[in-house]
Amino acid sequence: MPVPRLPQSPLRSRRHQRLMQPQRLRAILFAGLLTLSACGSSEPEPERHHDANTPAGKVGQAAHKVAVETDKAGRVIGRKLDKAAHDVHEGWKEAAKKDTAGK
Repeated sequence: MPVPRLPQSPLRSRRHQRLMQPQRLRAILFAGLLTLSACGSSEPEPERHHDANTPAGKVGQAAHKVAVETDKAGRVIGRKLDKAAHDVHEGWKEAAKKDTAGK
């Protein structure tokens, strides 16, 4: 037995047809590609290397290195805390079992 379908709104179908016209699709795709192309670097490669050798560039590199090391240390501490929490939970469950078995 086929499932009955609700009639579609005439406004919705016209709006959908207008959006799907090839000219509009091309305009939407062009706008998207233009936006993505703006995300690239505008500086040439030699200029970027020169900027990296300035005092500000060296500070930026050091800050990046510190951020990476901090992230690594944070992950290690997070794993240790997870293990400790798991051990505490296991001990809690074991103590609860002993309490119920002793009664």
